[in-house]
Amino acid sequence: LTVAVGAWWMVLASESRHRAEDESNRQNLLLTQEIDAHRRTDAALQSAKDQAESANQAKTHYVAGITHELRTPLNGILGYAQILLKDARLPEDSQRAVATIHRSGEHLHGLIDGLLDLARIEAGRLRLDPAPLPMREFLDDLVRMVEPQAAAKRLDFELQIVGRLPAYIRADARRLRQILLNLLGNAVRVTDQGRITLRLDLTREVARLQVIDTGIGIAESDQVRIFEDFVMLDQSLVRTSGGTGLGLAIARRLAQAMGGEVGVESELGAGSCFWMRLPLAIASTPTPNEAPKLKPVQTINPMDVLVVEDNATNRIVLEEMLQQLGHRVTMATEGRQGMELARAHPFDV
Repeated sequence: LTVAVGAWWMVLASESRHRAEDESNRQNLLLTQEIDAHRRTDAALQSAKDQAESANQAKTHYVAGITHELRTPLNGILGYAQILLKDARLPEDSQRAVATIHRSGEHLHGLIDGLLDLARIEAGRLRLDPAPLPMREFLDDLVRMVEPQAAAKRLDFELQIVGRLPAYIRADARRLRQILLNLLGNAVRVTDQGRITLRLDLTREVARLQVIDTGIGIAESDQVRIFEDFVMLDQSLVRTSGGTGLGLAIARRLAQAMGGEVGVESELGAGSCFWMRLPLAIASTPTPNEAPKLKPVQTINPMDVLVVEDNATNRIVLEEMLQQLGHRVTMATEGRQGMELARAHPFDV
């Protein structure tokens, strides 16, 4: 009996060992197969990532190229529209038609700029140029640009400053202006009565800017969607006032690139408050060499002007505009001809 029990125990032990070895071998095989599958998946993911990056770069190059090609004829349209609008001999009905052409061209120009900005941001090629920015001049310019739009709709416009306004901050003036004009323009577009308020809270190290309107408001379910690309909530506003659905998406991404954020607080039918928080970097008074020049220099006296431009449309528009201002214009179609003319005649510009 003892021998039988011992033999039976040895058989069971041997079978258990064999089964354990078989199970171990099976698990090792499965693990090897899983590792191989992960390697293939990683390779496929890397290949897909490379293809996506390549496609994204190709898209960025394409968008940049096509926007450049669109700008050239658009410059001609907008330039001639501006020239004709300044012509006092143009009949009133023709002036209205030209004004419509100009507005349509400006809308198309905004769409082109938006697409190019979006492509740059997605490609990680957006470059910020922070410099000392005079706050009072900057805000006065914003007010001058927005007040006429608000007045045209009989809206009150108010600038509120909480705390002490620094003389200079360090920021990219162009991009900051772009964000605020987008928020203010949207506020004017969606508000039919009441007021628009631009409020700056500079009491902390983070500047808080708010654009408050008494417009149509935004439903809570839509307050995230409005920052997505090409989202327009009210199609009736698109038909009457224009819009591309890119402005808020670009504004948010620009704010993030500047180290800040943009958001909204709103109630349907009761107006909205779009806010932006940015790090407040107070700058010292700049030296004359780095002082920003926000206003263009204007001249009254006629000048001798040499224009070198290879595109015929741009040449004609520039010549018409400069001659309309009373300047004497000489045209050159390429660089060598321009250099020869510059040597032969002492041009002012």
